Amino acid sequence: MHLSRSIVIASLVGVVGLAPVSADEPGRQFTATAVVTNSMGTRSMPMTLVANRFTSVEQAQHLAEVLEQGGQGALLAALRGRSDGQLVLGALQMPVALVVAEEQGSGYRYLFLTPRTIRVEETTLGEESLDYPFGVAEFAVDDFGDGDSDGRLHVAAALSIDADGHIEVEDYDDAAGRLEDISLVR
Repeated sequence: MHLSRSIVIASLVGVVGLAPVSADEPGRQFTATAVVTNSMGTRSMPMTLVANRFTSVEQAQHLAEVLEQGGQGALLAALRGRSDGQLVLGALQMPVALVVAEEQGSGYRYLFLTPRTIRVEETTLGEESLDYPFGVAEFAVDDFGDGDSDGRLHVAAALSIDADGHIEVEDYDDAAGRLEDISLVR
């Protein structure tokens, strides 16, 4: 098994065109193309991400303590029942437990977290994948709502949170995909 580590959210500053994101603002919707390589080959699928509620890095700080004290299972339990949005990948619809938004110089960086893995194939990943219970989509959009070219889709991930509250993602067996053509719809 090969593990890759990816910093999902870094310290970020200011935005010009997009209004600041707050927990009480109306939702945002993004579209993208998800490209995932698995045992069945490379697949491209349309993806829609809907954020109904946002959480700042500061607001998510308590989750670092939950993760540190109880591991992936405790974090999973703490997020269960939350419904901050929705992830639609092809015909698959999943609830999003947490949407973290951080300002950056040219827009926002978003992290959409599902409390279960994102199934892109019919076969299961196996017992070792149980330690990677999350699905994560992360990307940045500029002040016009256009996405960056390095959006990632982590279909089976374990999380850690650094001292500054930033989430780090560890992929199961290099199972990360990429997001292309990211665009803000509303």
